[in-house]
Amino acid sequence: MRVNMKACFLLWVAVLSACASAPKQAKTEADPYARYVWPPPPDEAKIRLVTILSGRADVEAESKWKRALIGASPHAVFDFLRKPFAALFDAQGRLWVSDPGLHALVRFDQQNRRYDVFGTTGSLRLKTPLGLGLGPDGTVYVADADLKRVLAYGPEGELKTAYGKPGELENPTDAAVSPDGKKLYVTDSKAHRVVIFEAATGKVVGSFGERGSGEGQFSFPSALCFDAEGHLFVVDQINARVQVFDSDGTFLQVIGGLGVGFGNFVRPKDVAVDNQGRLYVSDAAFNNVQIFDRELRLLTFVGETGEQPGQFRIASGIAVRPGEFAVVDQLGRRVQLFRYLPTTGE
Repeated sequence: MRVNMKACFLLWVAVLSACASAPKQAKTEADPYARYVWPPPPDEAKIRLVTILSGRADVEAESKWKRALIGASPHAVFDFLRKPFAALFDAQGRLWVSDPGLHALVRFDQQNRRYDVFGTTGSLRLKTPLGLGLGPDGTVYVADADLKRVLAYGPEGELKTAYGKPGELENPTDAAVSPDGKKLYVTDSKAHRVVIFEAATGKVVGSFGERGSGEGQFSFPSALCFDAEGHLFVVDQINARVQVFDSDGTFLQVIGGLGVGFGNFVRPKDVAVDNQGRLYVSDAAFNNVQIFDRELRLLTFVGETGEQPGQFRIASGIAVRPGEFAVVDQLGRRVQLFRYLPTTGE
């Protein structure tokens, strides 16, 4: 009897795939991250680690055995984060991550178990994608330091337009859209300023800031974000502080400053504000994220230096959504997701 080797091989792949899809019994605990909480015991835990994302295998259902047998994708170079920088959640809960090591924009869709990569093809490809901003229509804005432009991608990763004509931006590192969606604010780090574009036309309509350490001055601003009331928070990196402005660029107040105490910073990297008004600031020296309340009082901090879950090797970008936040672990080549826990009485 002749044996169809190809048919046998495909049957073998199918069996292995089915086995790999079955519930795994090897783990000793149902949730490997359940014990990573903040603050640590004996204090009541308020935040816990939910999961860690580092590549395609963390979200896609395809069996690792099947991938090994059939062969790697021709795009396997993009299957793992290489040097992630910033992150954001879109309205569908998908996590977008900029990765200058991959020269790409990566999207994790945990609900639909998809992993997509954008910005690597076409006439305008990403080179050094850094900070990310989200528009009210779902547009994802990517500040590219080498292109000296901000690229705008649609909700499904299609390139829509680019901001920044020659000479308008020197070193864009982050982008944020005003709550009304009409203006795009960009940190121009080496120029020590924030540049304002009209979102609809791409026209520069203003800028503010200059090099210095006084109020409204910057030393290599690295990131920015808006709260729901229209206050603009700007990470003033070398001055180790966060400055707050109104939408016209008028200085309002300073948060933090150089120091090793609670509420101070050494190397702040990113800033975010959630729907509860909590302010998050990552620090690459402390390798943590400090969390402040609406009155800018320090609530707690998450993280420390290391390679274990809940630790960081250069804490970088922050993404927020109701009840959860994510932090980029740059040299750890991963993004860690955290969730708020119900407290006593809730």
